[in-house]
Amino acid sequence: RGERLVRERGRMLRALVRSTATATRAAPLLQHARGAQHQITRIGVDDPRMSRVVVHRGIVYTLGVTAADAGDDITTQTTATLKKVDELLASAGTDKSRALTSMIWLRDISRDFKAMNEVWNGWVDPENKPTRATVQAEMARPSILVEIQVTAAVDE
Repeated sequence: RGERLVRERGRMLRALVRSTATATRAAPLLQHARGAQHQITRIGVDDPRMSRVVVHRGIVYTLGVTAADAGDDITTQTTATLKKVDELLASAGTDKSRALTSMIWLRDISRDFKAMNEVWNGWVDPENKPTRATVQAEMARPSILVEIQVTAAVDE
């Protein structure tokens, strides 16, 4: 289905370009379709594996943020993790009120979901709540109880 949609969009774009009456309006579409370069900004690139934040076309992507060093309970780790998320968003010129989506991984969802939600509910902007998914996952280290990734908008 996805490949068919891509082929159909390609056919539509080619037909649009062939039409002399719409060629001027189609030029930006054609340029985008051919992979025009857009600036990508990377923040916090000291890690050999990843950037801490990537900004592209008005969207800020954070890495998965953890705070196992903050303590060994879910409330402490979630609070510290969200503080780090705030700092990362600020480094890209945005904040949680511009959050679009969030992904949360919990080491033990049956034990920690309620307490994590209490911290989340106190952090999230009630007027600008992002979409969110929360799942249970094995973590990279046993001391990590929660990991949070946020995608947000930023003015270009």
